[in-house]
Formats: sequence, C-alpha cells, structure tokens
Amino acid sequence: MILALNRSIMITILVALVLGPVAVLFGFDIVKTPADLLKWSSRIVTFLTCVCLLLNWTPALRFVHLVTLGRLWWFPWLEGTWRAEIRSNWPQVERLYEAAKGNAPQFDALTDPVTEADEKVTGADVTIKVGLFELEIEIIPDGTQRCSTTDYVRPSWMKPGKPKLSYVYTQVDPLPVAPTDTRMHSGAGIVEFMRNGELSGEYWTNRKGENGLNTSGTIIIRRN
Repeated sequence: MILALNRSIMITILVALVLGPVAVLFGFDIVKTPADLLKWSSRIVTFLTCVCLLLNWTPALRFVHLVTLGRLWWFPWLEGTWRAEIRSNWPQVERLYEAAKGNAPQFDALTDPVTEADEKVTGADVTIKVGLFELEIEIIPDGTQRCSTTDYVRPSWMKPGKPKLSYVYTQVDPLPVAPTDTRMHSGAGIVEFMRNGELSGEYWTNRKGENGLNTSGTIIIRRN
C-alpha cells in the first residue's frame, strides 16, 4: 500500500516522522549535547521501526486507513473477497486455429460477427490481501483447480484519474490441459477502481505465445 503514495506525500510524511520529534526535543530543550541527540535519534529510529512493523499487521493498517480517511488521499481499501467476471478472446483465437487446420469454416476475426459463444464469461473467486509494503491478489476460476497468484502489484493514483492497480501474475493448472493450452503461464493486467466500487480493466497472457495462441481479455471484479 505504501507504493500508492505519491512522492510529495511520502516525503512529507517521512519529514514529519523524522524531523518532527527532533524539533520537539530541541524546542523543549531536552536535547542539549551531541550525546543527547544520538541517544534520542536511536530511540526515534526504534520507534519508527516498531510503527512500521505494527502497520504491516493488516488490522492496524486498516484502522489507520479508516481514521485518516485514507480512501480519499491514499488508496481505496481492497482487502477481502471479491467475485470476478472474465471475458477472454480465446473463443476467437480458437476459431482461427480450427479454421486454419480446416476443421471449421473460414473465419475472419476483423469482419465476421461475434457469436454468443465468443462472449463466454468465466466467473472466479478473488482474494486480495493488503499490507503496508505489499498487495497480493489470488484468482481461482469457477469449476477448475487453476490458481492465479500475483508476483508483483503496484497501486497508483494520479489524480484526477482513477486509482489503478498494475500487476503481473502466474497461473498454474495442476490438471492435464489441452494441446492448445499450458499448465503454467504468466500474464499481466491493469484495473481501475471505479466510482461504483468495482475494479475494471484488461489483462493479457503469454499462454502458448510461442504458437501464436496467447490470449487477452477484460476483467471486472466486484466485492462480495
């Protein structure tokens, strides 16, 4: 979560936490010698370390986020369980693949109409975990044992734009897969936090990319 802070806010907070206590100590004439300054500096560093460790505990971070109205200046609170609707371009890719093999009618993805099958929606359970120094997303599609877990998540909020998550993930399927699929692949995505509380955006993968069968699509994530 800390990466969601823009530089100016982060610098302001660091200055306030480090120089603020020092200014107070000098103001009340508590620090009089270099030895006093060294002693209190060590105490301040220890205190700040304890604060960071405490805020890495999700309930404590949630409390601070809540009382400081962090949703307005920091980033929306995303911890919890969600439901996703995933729309992939795989049906179109598959039609091209089957047509190229001669197993299906000729198909032009640029001009031929999109069928109902091409609009297939996959549901998935989503779990988002929030810490001070990290964000983790896990996605499990319905009716499968596949699991996508994020290797990297970067929250950002460049106002007046919407809060945004950029992420890279790895999906693993422990079961046998079709020749056109792979048991493990990587992907990436970008989703925005919408006014209605949804996360909405796009993703793309390297799934069978060496064979030109890699996929992309859209994803909408709604809180349970």
